[in-house]
Amino acid sequence: MRDVIIVGGGASGLVAAIVAARKGTQVCIIERSNRVGKKILVTGNGRCNMTNTQITPKQYHSYDSVDIKSVLERFGYEETKNFFMELGIMPLIEGKKVYPLSEQATSVLDVLRMEIERLGVEVITDTKITEIKPKKEGWQLFSEEGQTFEAHKVIMATGGMTNTSLGCDGLGYEILKKLGHTLKTPFPILVHLLSSSPYCKMMKGTKVKANVKIFVEGKLGREEYGEVLFTEDGLSGPPIFQISRVASLAALNKQDTELTLDLFPNLSEDEMISLLYERITAHPERTIEQLLIGMLHKRVIMPVLKAAHIESIHRLLEQLEYDEVMRLVQVLKAFNFSIQGTRGYKFAQVTAGGIRATEIDFQTMASLKAKNLYITGEVMDVDGDCGGYNLQWAWATGFIAGESVSRNEDNK
Repeated sequence: MRDVIIVGGGASGLVAAIVAARKGTQVCIIERSNRVGKKILVTGNGRCNMTNTQITPKQYHSYDSVDIKSVLERFGYEETKNFFMELGIMPLIEGKKVYPLSEQATSVLDVLRMEIERLGVEVITDTKITEIKPKKEGWQLFSEEGQTFEAHKVIMATGGMTNTSLGCDGLGYEILKKLGHTLKTPFPILVHLLSSSPYCKMMKGTKVKANVKIFVEGKLGREEYGEVLFTEDGLSGPPIFQISRVASLAALNKQDTELTLDLFPNLSEDEMISLLYERITAHPERTIEQLLIGMLHKRVIMPVLKAAHIESIHRLLEQLEYDEVMRLVQVLKAFNFSIQGTRGYKFAQVTAGGIRATEIDFQTMASLKAKNLYITGEVMDVDGDCGGYNLQWAWATGFIAGESVSRNEDNK
C-alpha cells in the first residue's frame, strides 16, 4: 500500500507530489494521458502565465462564499515565485502577469518533471482511474484498464472539463459524487463569446480597443477594457475572456445577454458630438462614409454606420441630419451585440463550477465528506479571472494538500 496516490498529473497534482515527497512521503501520480502536465503547455498561449503580482480574493469566483484568502495567504505570489526560482525558473513580469523568462511553458513543465524524478515520485501514465472506494485503512482505486491500487491517502487533482483532448472530461466529478460530494453545475469560462450580430462577420479578424460592458436581463454584469477581436461568429480577446464567465452563466440560466462596446471611452457623448461636428465643418465636401476615416479601423466604419441606421452614405457630410449624428454617437459609445452564450469546453481555458467548495477544508484541502481524501485545483468550484489566477489556484491548493498528506499526525 502506497502512502499517497495523486489522481491527475496536472499543475496542482505535480506541486502536491513535490511538496509531499520533499517531506519524505511515498507518492505515486496516476495520470490518464501518456505524459504528466500536458495542460500546462497550452497555458498563456504556450508562454505559461504562471501567476500574477497582485492576487486577491476578488479575482476568484464560486457558487458559494468561501475563504479564498486563507489559501492565497499560505501560497501566494511570493511563495510561487520562490518555489519556481528554486527549481530554476527566472520570472518575467509583464504588467502584473508573470511568465518564465524563457517565455516557454515547456520550461515550467520541465523543471516540475525533473523535480519529481529527483525525488523519486512514482509516475504511472496511460491509466484512467474510474472509481475509488474506502477501505478499513485508506483507499482502493480502480482503473479502466483493470488495475487496482491501494493508498493510505488520495489527492484528487483531476481537473475540470476544458481541454477534453488532454483527458479533462469531468470524470473526477463523478468519482467524488459517489463519495458524497455535491457537484455545482460546471460551465466553460475564459472563452470566446457567440453573437448573432451580422457585424461580427463583417469585421472578422479586426481588433479594436474598447470599454466592454455585458448586461444580463438589462443589468450590468461586468465591465472591462482592452483589445477586442471580432470573429465570424462572435467576439474574442482579453476583455471578452474576462467577461465570458458572466455570459456563460447567463446562457446556462437561459437569460438574455447583451454586450456593448464603447469605442471612444475617453470621450463623453457631448465631446463625441462636438468632435463629429468639427470634422463635418472642416470637410463638408466629404461623404458620410468618409467621416470616420482616421478615427476607426476601416472595416469597422461600415458596420457602425449600418448600426446607426444611416442611409445613403454617399451623401455629403453637410447633408447629415442632427438625429443621424445623435444615432451615430450612440453607436460609437455603445455598439451593441446580442450574445448567445460561449464556445464550448474545447475552446475554453477554464471550467467554472465543480465540486462544492464548502465541502472542502481550505486549511488542508481535505474532503469534509471522506477521511484521508484531498481535493485540489480545477475540479473544485473555484475559478479565477484571466491573468495567471487559475494556475496560482492550482499551485496553492496543490501545495497545501502536499503539506497536509505529509503531516505525521495524519499518516497511516
